[in-house]
Amino acid sequence: MHLHSGLLTLWIGWTFAFFPNRESPDVGPNDLTDEDITTKAILRAVATFMEKNPLPGKPAFKPGELVGLRPLTPTSLFKAYFRANVSPGQFNQAIENIVRGNNDAEHNYAEDSKYYFHCEQIREGIALFQDYRDGVFTQLKESGGKMDISAYETAQFNTGTALHILQKFYSNTNWVEMGRRTPYRHLVNAKEAVFPVAPPASRTCRDCIPMTGDILQCRRNLLVDNLLTSGYKKSNECAAKPQGKCGHGGIYDKAERESPTGGINKETTNPKLSPHSDLHKVAAQLAEDATVEFFIGPGFGLLDSLGPTIFRKFFNLQGYTLAFVIDTTGSMGSEIELVKTICISIIKKFMNSPDAPYNYVLVPFNDPNFGPAIVTQDVAYLQAQIGALTATGGGDCPEMSMNGLKLALANSEPRSNIFLFTDAGAKDFHLLDEVNMQAFSVQTQIYPMLTGYCSPNGGGVEDNEYEKLAKMTGQHYTLVEKNKLGTVLGITELALNSAPAVLVQVTERTKKLLFNVDETLTELSISVKKKNNVPFYFTLLTPWDTRRRKRAASLNGKVTSLVNTTSFQVVKVPVTKPGQWAVEMSSLDTYTIEIMGKSLLDFSYKIMEKKNGYVLPIQGRPAKGAEYTLSVVVEGDSNKLTLTQIIIFDETGQRSKEYDVNKSTDGLGELRVSVPVRFDLPSFTLGIAGKTEKENGFLRTKPHLIQTESVSLKLAEGQKSFFTEGTSLDVAVIVTNEGPDQTFTFNVKDELSLVRTFTPRSVNIQKGHNATLTATLTSPKITNKRSSSLVTFTAKGATSTNYLKNVITVVPKVTEIPDEDPPQYTITKQGDICRGIKKSPRMCKSFFWDISFLAWDTKSAVTVEIGLAADETPKVSSLNCNGTVKSGVHWSSCKYRSDCCTPFVTLILKDAKGNANLLDVGFRGPQDVAG
Repeated sequence: MHLHSGLLTLWIGWTFAFFPNRESPDVGPNDLTDEDITTKAILRAVATFMEKNPLPGKPAFKPGELVGLRPLTPTSLFKAYFRANVSPGQFNQAIENIVRGNNDAEHNYAEDSKYYFHCEQIREGIALFQDYRDGVFTQLKESGGKMDISAYETAQFNTGTALHILQKFYSNTNWVEMGRRTPYRHLVNAKEAVFPVAPPASRTCRDCIPMTGDILQCRRNLLVDNLLTSGYKKSNECAAKPQGKCGHGGIYDKAERESPTGGINKETTNPKLSPHSDLHKVAAQLAEDATVEFFIGPGFGLLDSLGPTIFRKFFNLQGYTLAFVIDTTGSMGSEIELVKTICISIIKKFMNSPDAPYNYVLVPFNDPNFGPAIVTQDVAYLQAQIGALTATGGGDCPEMSMNGLKLALANSEPRSNIFLFTDAGAKDFHLLDEVNMQAFSVQTQIYPMLTGYCSPNGGGVEDNEYEKLAKMTGQHYTLVEKNKLGTVLGITELALNSAPAVLVQVTERTKKLLFNVDETLTELSISVKKKNNVPFYFTLLTPWDTRRRKRAASLNGKVTSLVNTTSFQVVKVPVTKPGQWAVEMSSLDTYTIEIMGKSLLDFSYKIMEKKNGYVLPIQGRPAKGAEYTLSVVVEGDSNKLTLTQIIIFDETGQRSKEYDVNKSTDGLGELRVSVPVRFDLPSFTLGIAGKTEKENGFLRTKPHLIQTESVSLKLAEGQKSFFTEGTSLDVAVIVTNEGPDQTFTFNVKDELSLVRTFTPRSVNIQKGHNATLTATLTSPKITNKRSSSLVTFTAKGATSTNYLKNVITVVPKVTEIPDEDPPQYTITKQGDICRGIKKSPRMCKSFFWDISFLAWDTKSAVTVEIGLAADETPKVSSLNCNGTVKSGVHWSSCKYRSDCCTPFVTLILKDAKGNANLLDVGFRGPQDVAG
């Protein structure tokens, strides 16, 4: 254990490549970021897959019908594919995880040149990318698509890191400068031919030309056009730029003014940041094309390698899950029968509509047993499994409900709905925070349905663990008497919504609530609840009937009552006219009002902080009082939306802070805004407001409570996230307490049981101080494959709890020494007729010189090609080689011939692994003439 008076941070400098996202400093309006490239490529890949795999019973798509959507967004793609209003929420979750894995590489591997192809670490970068890709593909393939949701999350994170490496090849090497306009196929498919890498002694760049405005003109600074090279950027493992080698370049490159000056990066369109800024869009397009090939490359991409089932699962294309977690102790017999009869009848009502869930999960729990999880797409099978449950046993009152919820979360798709049925408290209530973190990470909502309660610690029913869980996940908590469960089970219908949108969630003392209904909403559900049992009713006022009061049940006979009890009422109503609506109660009292609807107009958000010169998503919960950047992306099927406000609501749904903005959807269908924020509330929700294409006001909120904490967890600077099989790795996490002095209990766990021990188990941390939590991970056996595990570090104190998730990878041992030796050569004959003879440009064409040589390699065949700088073109030349293999050595006998107008040549000798050697021959001198 180490205690410090302040958290020591080390500035490790900027990394260089395409910038990670639009929130990063210096990103220009025309720059394409890692997030842009990755998202566009995923949309192209998934749209291509959808075109070739229409839904059963639906018409086929024409080639380009989905890929050519303008704009091509998750919302437009899903609406076109399903031919209905189906939210892409689950798909967005997969994209977000992949982008996060990509962006986090900027922080986790800032000093590792292989992740950026810096310092001519080209072979190493390619091998690293292929290791990541193969590890992801192997893990997914061996699972057969049966991994739980956290394992898929790990695979998505690792895919993002692999794509980070892949995309950096195009911004940081000279592939684009060589005139290449298709991806380097060997990168994504190891079976394709290898391109040679410039030898260490080969000069690759000349000085750039100084221009006005402190800019270097670097358009013709490369000296090679058929050898791969990359810019040198100083780091812990790359201390200097060798003589004659290219720099990375840009004002953040400390060696930019060292000869050769300038550099070759293409990460932005700003010449002060990117010496080859004019090639930025070409490089970004190639990075996007290569990313598409990663997913759907014929014969080698994720789709062809793993099949359509895993492809769908990986991208969360399957829809949401409806899960039932049911207490099976002796007192639950009647409840199980009600769930079977009422819930199944509601499910059958929707089973052939776009609102139907993709699948169903059933998890029984008792004491001490829970599970197994039953996962099915068959409603009849689900009904039979629920009907087969027997209510027996239980012993003492509290049961293992939290373990049941954990199991349901692990087996459900992201952004799903879980109904919990019990009449008892949670014996395993200590898992409440873990269940909440798990639900929050996948944005799943939990509906606790209680017909009784007994506290595991002797407390009352007030503010119990289920009510807290419902509040944190943004859903209803219901407590009714045993014989009245059937009166509230209609609430199940609220979860059957393919495009859920939350307008209002508020608790306040009121008699009337006004709210905006926009034209994208097709239906509304209004839920009104109160804690006392004084009877009430509410009236729904529509825009054309603001004076006359109508009972909701009489609105054209189209209102459906889902719940109607003394203290809880829920109705559904079609939207017939947008405008300002109102809910008016029969008496002044304190009500909890939730207004939801069906609409594709929604938003996503990221809470971000400065890391390593960039702005990246936070890990865990935000710190109370800390400064962040809040990034909001509005999602919808209209390209004429205007965002006017970003709103922070307190725990009761009251507006706490508003940020006025004014931004409309751009030509690509994106509406994105970032604002600086400071979260001073202990918990809050987020919302947005704006105008639609028809100038109707819209309001959307996110139901999950976001908790702020006074404790934060961060990986120690320089912390490694991988280790070799058969060895151990210590992972250090800095835990900082900004709250009152308190004792924190720590926990570290992961999916593959790599964690062997951690220390300390608990420690008192004073306000403003920190402690180091160190976990030791050990590879359990020799696996001969790259495997990854999502490790969760948790710190729980009396007043604050927070967590950190990090992917740790076990790398297989190197079983063979890589071939890094270039081919060798010997000159057998050399003619020098051109030397020292002064010839005119006209005469030099009549004189020729030649060279004969032998080239050999002990590992693979040798190929030879003519290599010249971009401004040196031979007039007349020929190269002929004949290969043979003797005693395991690959020989190539070659002859080169050229006229004396070009009395020099650089010949490139390369092997199958891309190792290259240069054979330079020339007769330059003061009397020589280069024609």
